[in-house]
This record gives sequence, C-alpha cells and structure tokens, in this order.
Amino acid sequence: MIDFASNVLDELAEDVDYSIVGPRDSRVHEVDTTRFPFNTVCHVERDFGDGRWRGCSGTLIGPRTVLTAGHCLYNHMLRRAPARVRIIPGRRDRDTKPFGAIPAARCYVARGYIARGRGSIAARVAARRDADYGVVVLERPIAGIRRFMTVQAPTEADIARIRSRKLLTIAGYPGDRPIGTMWRHAERLAEVTPRRLFYTVDTCPGHSGSAIWYRRLGGDERVIIGVHTSGVVDEQGRSFGCSPGTVMAPGGMRNSGVRLTTEIVANIRNPARIVGGLPAMARVR
Repeated sequence: MIDFASNVLDELAEDVDYSIVGPRDSRVHEVDTTRFPFNTVCHVERDFGDGRWRGCSGTLIGPRTVLTAGHCLYNHMLRRAPARVRIIPGRRDRDTKPFGAIPAARCYVARGYIARGRGSIAARVAARRDADYGVVVLERPIAGIRRFMTVQAPTEADIARIRSRKLLTIAGYPGDRPIGTMWRHAERLAEVTPRRLFYTVDTCPGHSGSAIWYRRLGGDERVIIGVHTSGVVDEQGRSFGCSPGTVMAPGGMRNSGVRLTTEIVANIRNPARIVGGLPAMARVR
C-alpha cells in the first residue's frame, strides 16, 4: 500500500533547495579564494550513483570537519545518501582547486531530518527544515588551512546586537553561475525564531549548506550562527532570479536557514555523541 502522506512529505522535503534573488542580484564573485575566511568555504560534490557530481556548499569548521545542510547529504526522494562525497575548499573555478579535492570518510545528518515524524504534513516538513543540517568528516586534514570560523549558538542578546549592527554573509557555489565559482552577498538579519534565521541575502540553489556568518567587531574573527537551507518559489515553482525565464523576487521576500542552538553546536562538534541512548546524529554514509 502506498503511503500517500509520506510520499508528499518526501516531495516537499526536496523543495528546500529553492532560494531567491531580488529585487536585484547583488551577489559578488569572490576570486581570492585562498584568503581567510573564503578558503574555508567548500564546494560539496555528491554522486548519487549515476557518476554525476551535483553541487552544494559547506564550510570547513575544523581540520577534518565540514558543516553543511542535511539535504546535501541525504535525499528523501531516493531515500539514501550519496554514493560518493568530496569536498573542495576554496574552489575558484571549474579547474582551480587550490587545496585539492578530499573524499568524505563519514557523513552525518540530524536525526530529526531523516525521521518520519508525526502530525500534519506541514508540521513534519517544518520539523525537517529546522533539523536540516549535516556534518562531513574528511579522510584527512586539508594541508594549508589552519584557521577556521567560530561556531556559536547566539543568545537573544547576540541576536539583537546582530540585527542592529551587523551584516550576515553567505558565500558558496550557486548552480546558476559557472561551475566551481564562489559567490557571496551580505545583508541584514530580517527576522529570527528559536529555530530559524530569515534574511534578504541573495542566494540560488547550490548555496544550500553555506554558513551564515558575521564579522566580530574589532577583529578579523568570523562567527557562524546558522546554515543556509531554503527560500521560496514563484508561481511556476521556480527559484526567483536563478534561471532563465524567472523574474527577480519582489521586495520583502526572504531566504532562511537553520539557527545554531547549543544542542546543534554540540552535535556538529561531536556527531557521535550519545543523547538519550542514541547518537545525536545519524550516520548516513
């Protein structure tokens, strides 16, 4: 018997990679990808078994640890993880990979992202989106990168300060630009909930998994407070401004990402930690 509700849920879960650009495209092409922090921005390539590499984004937060989105590491429609995952830090273009391409040894996603869950379809999709984060552990450390952005669960006081004084930056590898090129944009934090961050930073599919970060005042430290995961679509179900034939998003529309909490930070620092008798994150590869 076909589980109609589960099928619908899986289809909706795959829609999270939509993003918006508008009312104008303000993304900047980053070409100096070997300088901090852009050397820690990674092209996350996945092969789901057909030999084709599909792109996402991520951020190197330790010598062997990459933070990304859960849907970059587990496909609900296929109900499996990629057969292969490789990480390319600081990629500049199709051919320029200054730190090489490093295979993944292990991949983890939040248990809440792969759980079937209970309640209405809308509630279950929302729960998955709020748990849409993942971690890649590399086969080996990346030579030449020894400095990383700070990972932090922002307090309400932090959020108030960020909203009034800071710009949020997202840098990654959108699919509407030449393969392997890095694009960034910075804007204000528009709204926050206990689990999500909302902003007008311009992104397109492929940016999913990018860190959401700001620059700490008085220094060169960058602080990650979220993971970019989703946006909205036009009436034809397409990302605004991200492909030929689409229009720029009207003003007021926002992209969003998972807000880092104390629990999420603990999970990404140690995906195998035990909580309630189970590993905090599910190993999918």
